[in-house]
Amino acid sequence: MNRRAPIPFHIVTGFLGAGKTTLINRLLRAEELRDALVIVNEWGEIGLDNLLYERLAGDAILVAGGCVCCALRGDLVDALRDVLARRDAGALPPFARIVLETTGLADPAPILHALIADPELSARLALAGVTTVVDAVNWRGGVLPPPGARDAGPSDIRPESARQIALADRIVVAKTDLWPAPERAARFAALTAALRPLNPVAPILDGAAGELSPADFLTAAGALPAAPAPSPAAPAGHGVRTFVFRSETPIDPADFAQFLSVLGMMLGPRLLRLKGLFALSDRPERPVLVDGVQHVFHPPRVLPRWPDSDRSTRAVLIVEGVAAREAETLWAALTRTPRIDAPDLAALADNPLAPKAGGLLG
Repeated sequence: MNRRAPIPFHIVTGFLGAGKTTLINRLLRAEELRDALVIVNEWGEIGLDNLLYERLAGDAILVAGGCVCCALRGDLVDALRDVLARRDAGALPPFARIVLETTGLADPAPILHALIADPELSARLALAGVTTVVDAVNWRGGVLPPPGARDAGPSDIRPESARQIALADRIVVAKTDLWPAPERAARFAALTAALRPLNPVAPILDGAAGELSPADFLTAAGALPAAPAPSPAAPAGHGVRTFVFRSETPIDPADFAQFLSVLGMMLGPRLLRLKGLFALSDRPERPVLVDGVQHVFHPPRVLPRWPDSDRSTRAVLIVEGVAAREAETLWAALTRTPRIDAPDLAALADNPLAPKAGGLLG
């Protein structure tokens, strides 16, 4: 039996009024997205956002009744299963990709978790990236600085916005055309600097300037840093922070498997996402791609070759409520970096409730 190729699944998120619908409507005008199925996740009983879509390509499906990050999670899974079944039966056009617009208050982590944890969806859908739309005028998500205040730093950003930004594979800044033209470049640079503590690696694009083309959107996002990023700033009130780790020395395969088990065991729901390319000592010429949400991981995938000349291990760890020492201790244990009073992986895994670590790569 021929195995069906996974269908790319794009998530577009961002706070209320950020400009998600405007961005998707612009993308849908392109020939490249004529085969897309759009799913709109709406807050409340009446899907007003769905009415804003121009019927240019495929179906627009409204998933109504609550927030995607809680009550709607099951409904979203059922909706995805339904559209896949209807596609297979010929009741829907054979769409080539799915674009999900989340509600403005959504947390993308449960959506990512569902794609990984549900066996049917993980086999049929492939995450093509999380695109987060940020409002240039009100980027903190409903929290405006007082008049005359310096517009810098994410310390007062809403928790929902913090997660949406931290989990992004790419960030699109909307409404920059509302800034005074002479100040636009300086303001964009300042906003980029303010977002970096939450997400040190995602490309930040000026949506109003057309920097995200349909072809760019369809290119799988999620590039990993080629060089170490600066250590994250102290966590703001929301507690979301991102760590970028790197190692030039290939990782022992047993340590790698144990690391994933210990990571899920120790951090659990505090691990919003892990994505990384790992060089293992038994196959350094073929990197291992890892993508995980909370305690659930896609089976690590061995790639045929490195994407570029950089053959170092690099990983992005997005967490909530995790101290820097805790994250750094886990990475030091994986890379066998000596640290004072820091346990190794065997000690961290010495727990009768810890999952077994073997057999991840076959």
